[in-house]
Amino acid sequence: MKKTTVLKVSAVPAILLVGVFAMQALGSTKKEANKRAAPPEARAVETQQVRFADLKLRVEGNGVVESERTLSMVSEANGKVTFAKNDLKDGTFVRTGEMLVMIDSRDVANELYGLRSDFMNAVASVLPELRLDDARIYKRWFDYFNSLDINKPIPDLPEITNAQEKIKVSTKDIIGKYYSVRNQEILLSKHSIRAPFDGYVTSNGVIENSFVSVGQQLFTLTDPKNVVVSVPLLVEESQSIDFSSVPKVVIFADENSEETKVGKILRKETMVDRNSQTVNVYVSFTNKELDPNFLPGSYVHVAIQGKILHDVAPIPRHLLDSQNFVFTMQDGTLSRQQLEVVAYQGDQAIVRNTVPGGTVVVTTILQKPLVGMDIRSMNMPELNPEPELAGETEAEPGGEASAELAGETGSGSTTTAGG
Repeated sequence: MKKTTVLKVSAVPAILLVGVFAMQALGSTKKEANKRAAPPEARAVETQQVRFADLKLRVEGNGVVESERTLSMVSEANGKVTFAKNDLKDGTFVRTGEMLVMIDSRDVANELYGLRSDFMNAVASVLPELRLDDARIYKRWFDYFNSLDINKPIPDLPEITNAQEKIKVSTKDIIGKYYSVRNQEILLSKHSIRAPFDGYVTSNGVIENSFVSVGQQLFTLTDPKNVVVSVPLLVEESQSIDFSSVPKVVIFADENSEETKVGKILRKETMVDRNSQTVNVYVSFTNKELDPNFLPGSYVHVAIQGKILHDVAPIPRHLLDSQNFVFTMQDGTLSRQQLEVVAYQGDQAIVRNTVPGGTVVVTTILQKPLVGMDIRSMNMPELNPEPELAGETEAEPGGEASAELAGETGSGSTTTAGG
């Protein structure tokens, strides 16, 4: 009897230890089950709502200012230089009509005077014969003879009205002598060069009393007031411009400058550059004040007014994949939507209104995105669904399990003690 009592008393601590271990095991199992049942955390993203409206496109590019008029002047006569403005040094500014270079022309001028004298003698010799034939023809040629001046350019010949007049004029070789004078006048004009427009001289210098020959390069004249910019544009960008109208063009000294000039599209190339796949659009403008920011050689930014598109919206271009799909947010989950792109403007893609109103585009670049995964908007919290209150639900099963374990342990202890 004593042995049985000792065995029962010694079994009590063992039963208590087994109960404690069982409670701990059941509790950890419940925690693991609760942990596995917890929903995954929604991924935070940036979003943008697509809003459709009329949009005026704006095509931008850069280019280098070049002169619209650049002339390379060469000598058309031989001889000694008798005058050269400022020795034609680099940077010399000249105005329209100003004398730039004079080459010794005394021998050519003397020959011209002799030819003019011969021509006047030929006209004078035909006058008596014309006077006998027709008084009207005689008066016309007499007036022409009086207009001749050996020191002035020869005037145009009178109109020959009949065959008899033509015969008499031809026998005196008047027409041949007339064109000999004209040719000599042209040759004399080549001994002096005047500026055809305002501009700057670029030259190695031509010094007075130096000798020049036919074909020698004298200087280059550049017009700094009438300039042009060649703007390379992608083909898709050039298609956004309505060349049939007169689009407004604004030229900026740089992208952040407030100094501007207004220009116009001069022409567009009809061939695509093989290497860059761009089309050059030429924009002309005037720089009458000779602003140094717009002189030839300056790098400028150009903005061209594009077409007006109706019921469209801009979205970041990098969000589109090769098939024009974007990720969207619908009811707190990630979705995909295909858009119809009508144009590109810089880093923006212009899409047509083919999606439901209020569509929200995900602008965050996601790593391993899965359609249907939970997401939440950081910048538009009103789009996020309300969180579920799951804490209380999880606590009750845990409490009941603890109570049950405590009850079983308590009853076991009582039974053992009673025993």
